Amino acid sequence: MKKKILTILLVLVAAITLGACSANTTSYLDAAEKVGNWKGAKVSGKLDYNIEVKDPESKETIKIDIPVTMTGEQVGKDKAHVLVNMDFSKFKEIIAKKAQSEEDLTSINKDVPDNIKMDIFVNGNEVILSKDIFAIAGNGLKDIKEDYISVADEANVLSPEAIKYFNSEEFKADLLKLMNIAFKDVKQGIDYKVEGNTYTLNATSDQIIDELIKASDGVMKNWDAVSTNLLTIIDKVGFPLTDEEKKDFKEFNKDYKAEDLKKAANEFKENIKGSSISEKTTFGENKYTQEIGLKLNFTDIIKVSVNGNVETVKDENVKINFPTSVKKLTTEEYMNLVMPKMDIVTVRVNGEDITFEDADALPKIINDRTMLAARTFYEKIGAKVDWNGKDKTVTVTKDNDKIILTVGANKALVNGKEVKLDSPATIINDKTYIPVRFVSEAFGYKVKYDANQGMPTVDIFNITEKELADKLVEIEKEDNYKMIASMKSAGQKDEEIVKTIKDIYEGEELEKVLAAKADLDKDPELLKKYQDQIKEEMEDVLGKDSKEDTAENKETKEVKDEKIADKTEKTAEKAAKVLFSVIK
Repeated sequence: MKKKILTILLVLVAAITLGACSANTTSYLDAAEKVGNWKGAKVSGKLDYNIEVKDPESKETIKIDIPVTMTGEQVGKDKAHVLVNMDFSKFKEIIAKKAQSEEDLTSINKDVPDNIKMDIFVNGNEVILSKDIFAIAGNGLKDIKEDYISVADEANVLSPEAIKYFNSEEFKADLLKLMNIAFKDVKQGIDYKVEGNTYTLNATSDQIIDELIKASDGVMKNWDAVSTNLLTIIDKVGFPLTDEEKKDFKEFNKDYKAEDLKKAANEFKENIKGSSISEKTTFGENKYTQEIGLKLNFTDIIKVSVNGNVETVKDENVKINFPTSVKKLTTEEYMNLVMPKMDIVTVRVNGEDITFEDADALPKIINDRTMLAARTFYEKIGAKVDWNGKDKTVTVTKDNDKIILTVGANKALVNGKEVKLDSPATIINDKTYIPVRFVSEAFGYKVKYDANQGMPTVDIFNITEKELADKLVEIEKEDNYKMIASMKSAGQKDEEIVKTIKDIYEGEELEKVLAAKADLDKDPELLKKYQDQIKEEMEDVLGKDSKEDTAENKETKEVKDEKIADKTEKTAEKAAKVLFSVIK
């Protein structure tokens, strides 16, 4: 429910932020509406994408330029065709210079195209795309014989009534009324500049975020009237909301805290300092042109700029020849083809979760068998793992036990004796995966698998099942204690905590969390214990010596803000390192 509310609210606030109800913006929308009513038009344009990435360690900056050209046609409001060409030749030159060998260079020339052409059609709610766009996305498309793929999800298509409403004068009047109510107490800071038929909009990231804060405050200040009018529009569109959801929607302002928004917005403002957007649109009798610009800086480590122009010329005789060699897919079917299936498996040893830091060595389910990266996991339980590349064998030893597995073979040696496997060792992303049940049981561990409603859990344990069950109950209780203690430390009142818990949990889980809260309410020492634990964990995250806890050493707000900014910058550094690793 909250996702629905936030989606609607963000659209509304974004509209207000860009001055959706000013006289100049209304004039701009009227001019755009006339263009939208053309029976046909031809479109052409050019965009230049410029990306700069700074290596956080060497301080070297890599600049990547990707020119993009586009041509297309548009018929009415629901049919269009666009051909986009992305020139990767300069990018290819950059990564070719990073090649470490002739083999790498050959691979780059083979796998990285000089350009990518994207042939895209829109026919009502249907999007038709040339199959070669997704050549690098996944192997699932290779079995499709057709040249194009049509992606449409009927479940998310607007009804004919909703489309008719959105195209009506009634919707325009409803929207303007809503904007006037939401915007009446907000002094506009961003607006179009009008010179004849030319409309220009320039805004920095500072201005946009400041307007966002003002717009949000204005919306919340007039929420009773705003929500009433917004629900009227939602009803006319046919957006599904129950009576309970509508009640929650009307009371959404109770959870709004202006200070929290300002703090988060100001932190974000610093992280993207120097970013901006610009648009210059000129409307003519039979054509209109747009010059657009976007600059995004992220903590001076990653910079992206997009500049270009698009020209649309009226042509009521234009026609679109839709392709006939088309494979129709739902969104779900398409995603299953281009995205590898992700089996998220939780692995616990004696009840405690095992953390896998290496994203390329996560547990996987292969042929209904749980497989673990040999070295990553078994060294965590005290076993030694050796790899023999020549023989393609994995040797796992622990105490006096030794297991030898051969990649691809359905047999293994356990202390010298041959044992049959139901799932052989295999190599994935240069990591050797071996069957968890076989190796664990060979070392005297028991293994339990729980499908857990699509989120599988594998328990590996060398204690009794009762001891395991008791430990899991205790771990769950401690997690609940920490959650409640954290909420209390944040200053939440009891009624707020209970409401949040009831929004998240239900049934037996809810009873357990409420029981944990009751324990902490009646035992101040127990509450302090978990609040101290949380405090120590947070101090570790912030890099502060946990021993320095005297009043004289308590951090000021400025220092805390610096640490938050520092953490954000480190996140940007990680992103930059990933980009550099891709290029290298």
